[in-house]
Amino acid sequence: MVVLSPDRVRFGSDEWEGVQRVSFDRFGTRTIEEWGDEGPQLVFADVSRVRVKARIVQAFETTDLESPIPGAMEELRVEVSGGSDAGRKIVKTDAVVQSVSYSVGGSRSERTITLVCVSAAGDEDPVLVTNAN
Repeated sequence: MVVLSPDRVRFGSDEWEGVQRVSFDRFGTRTIEEWGDEGPQLVFADVSRVRVKARIVQAFETTDLESPIPGAMEELRVEVSGGSDAGRKIVKTDAVVQSVSYSVGGSRSERTITLVCVSAAGDEDPVLVTNAN
């Protein structure tokens, strides 16, 4: 899932300005594979463990002295406009900051924040997309 030019991004009580995109990447961390006796081809596969990471890319034009700290856990809230109030969506997840990195060159500066999304229960998707009210 990717959100380009979100209307608003909050991490806990902090509002992150200049966010260009937010992406949610899903990775299988444990794959179960089985082969039958009939031949060399896989006959069953499943992913029993999944990790979801969020990546936020921000552009900025001033000095940044207040970046998030790895290990900080808060609710990440992304507000997305669908072109009208009826199409507005909210993407929410509890997340832990994994890393913060910067790319500075010429007139362009970016900060990339990588977060690991955490589920309230192991059988629930940690990322919730709802209609804005």
